[in-house]
Amino acid sequence: MSRKTYEPKEAPTLSPEVRVDQPREASKAERVEIDRPSFKDWMDLRLGWYGFVRKNLDEPMPPGVGWWQTLGNLLMTLLIFQFVTGFALAMFYTPSAEGAHASVKHITYEVGAGTFVRGLHVWGSTVIVIVTALHLLRVFFWGSYKKPRELTWIVGVIIFQIILGFSFTGYLLPWDQKAYWATVVGTRIAATIPVVGHMMLVLIRGGEEVGALTLTRFFSLHVMLLPASLLVVAGLHMFLVRKHHIAGPVVPQKGKPVPFYPDQLFKDAIVLVVGVGLLVYLAVGLPPSLEAIADPTGTDFSPRPEWYFLGLYELLKIMPTGFEVVATAIIPGLITIGMFALPWLDRSKSRHPGKRQWVIMMGMAVILLIGLLTLKGLLDTPPEHKKAPTNVEAMR
Repeated sequence: MSRKTYEPKEAPTLSPEVRVDQPREASKAERVEIDRPSFKDWMDLRLGWYGFVRKNLDEPMPPGVGWWQTLGNLLMTLLIFQFVTGFALAMFYTPSAEGAHASVKHITYEVGAGTFVRGLHVWGSTVIVIVTALHLLRVFFWGSYKKPRELTWIVGVIIFQIILGFSFTGYLLPWDQKAYWATVVGTRIAATIPVVGHMMLVLIRGGEEVGALTLTRFFSLHVMLLPASLLVVAGLHMFLVRKHHIAGPVVPQKGKPVPFYPDQLFKDAIVLVVGVGLLVYLAVGLPPSLEAIADPTGTDFSPRPEWYFLGLYELLKIMPTGFEVVATAIIPGLITIGMFALPWLDRSKSRHPGKRQWVIMMGMAVILLIGLLTLKGLLDTPPEHKKAPTNVEAMR
């Protein structure tokens, strides 16, 4: 019978005359450990999870990294909440024009904790948009999109577009008046694109008007295509972040890199508790409403998109008749292209805002434009059932 041998990886306690590069006979305790490993060791041998966790906890963080770098983990946690609550809601939801409103009403008023779960999902979409925007702004102002993180930035912009797609497609699913007419206006934006506009409108709606096929298509996008796309793109983003690591402050600080655990992990935990606590507070204190069932024959309902599309909505309102395409396609298109091309438009080798003045000024102009238009939309809420302005009426 062959004897078991033990090959140590390191032997700091061995005497100098013992050669650690040569196999030696395993002791009785070591033979027991080999024959009957603990569950932790058994899992580690097969999955290597301990080494993976240890590697991430020991990841070196540049000096000066702090609270702003917690937004990525907060966003990931909120997305997990959305997946879980969305799955729970989908188990009771009926994706049809005949049953959608009734199923949401059933979830809200009859299913145990239905109002709370729906509140988490509805408010979660709002908080996610805010956190994603803050995360992108932090990367922009810190110049963290520069070499070698160009692809990391591009993937992050794609994630932002997917999140907006989630918000837009999910808005119609309650199938009430507010959701219906906001979707009518939102989908009509596609028709303003030259040449292919009408074709895109029919493709999105499933016909000339918003109806049952529109609801089915939005539901399919919301629960299948967009989640699958987000998982792939978010996985790529996390891989790139791990490969190139987190960028430090714009002005490098003195000191040695410190491991992620415990200091940065503690900051992440604090921000997660505050963020999730705020989400729970909103879900309990301000539960989402449900208006009357969608009525395509209604003409006195003023369409109002969700707040993150109010800037585009207000821009459309101030455009002269015949120039709607400027507000619905040209300006948003230029902003989107600029975001994707930012790492190459910014030719400065420095990440300091003072040495990227024209880029910072252009970014501030876009932020100011969107912010002021959004604020105007929030303050300029029309009376209930007041007819919309001419340009918006034309978008129906």
